[in-house]
Amino acid sequence: MGARRRITKKKEAIMTSATQDLVILACSATKLPYAARALDLYQGVMYGTFRANVRRDAHPHVVILSALHGFIRSDAVIEPYEQRLTSERADHMLRHLDDFLPAQSPQGITKVLLAGGAEYRRVMRAAVPRLVERGCITAQASVTETSGGIGYQRQQLGEFLRACPPAQDVVGQHQNGTPLYRSLGGFNVDQSVDVVYASRPDLPARPAVIEQLFHGPAGPTACVLMLDAKDIDRARTWVGLRDIKPGNSLF
Repeated sequence: MGARRRITKKKEAIMTSATQDLVILACSATKLPYAARALDLYQGVMYGTFRANVRRDAHPHVVILSALHGFIRSDAVIEPYEQRLTSERADHMLRHLDDFLPAQSPQGITKVLLAGGAEYRRVMRAAVPRLVERGCITAQASVTETSGGIGYQRQQLGEFLRACPPAQDVVGQHQNGTPLYRSLGGFNVDQSVDVVYASRPDLPARPAVIEQLFHGPAGPTACVLMLDAKDIDRARTWVGLRDIKPGNSLF
């Protein structure tokens, strides 16, 4: 029987962000009728504007303010729901703001757009200092808001997205033109991680190394090398960034 091929783990990299732009976007009443990534679930006109104007090589971070869940990552998979952000609901969020802030957020943001109606922006505005304290937004960041009617707000969102600079750490592309990044969503190429599938919490964490980072069909994605694979030809797989965590264990 042939000897098992050894898979070596590369040096761990420091976590950074691929872009310094952030859109905090209000949820919408119009939704898909089934569970999906938040950025896909919401089908309101602002989300149509986002999809029409965002560039694949200049994709900002997106945090969504849900009237039910509070601030959530755009790749969080959630069920459709009915909940309006009334002034009373906004007041409740403001009284318990820490409970509604995202568990994870990008770091080092220098440019922010708060996009949504008046009650949403009131809550977003209050969250900005907390996000500065957490290191998500820099103290010198430019923070602007949409204003006016929905037509003007769509125009302002589109202008912000079109002005986002291309990521400075694009290192290549797939054959279909999808950009490959050195860092994305707080992870770096060559970083050691653990693969922990949110949909299969019964499975143990598996050590891996990130080889590629890109925006895949289901959102921010990593091509990883599974370090415990017995067959190196089957050791590489695509994993959503929501299913990986920084890894510390040696293999």
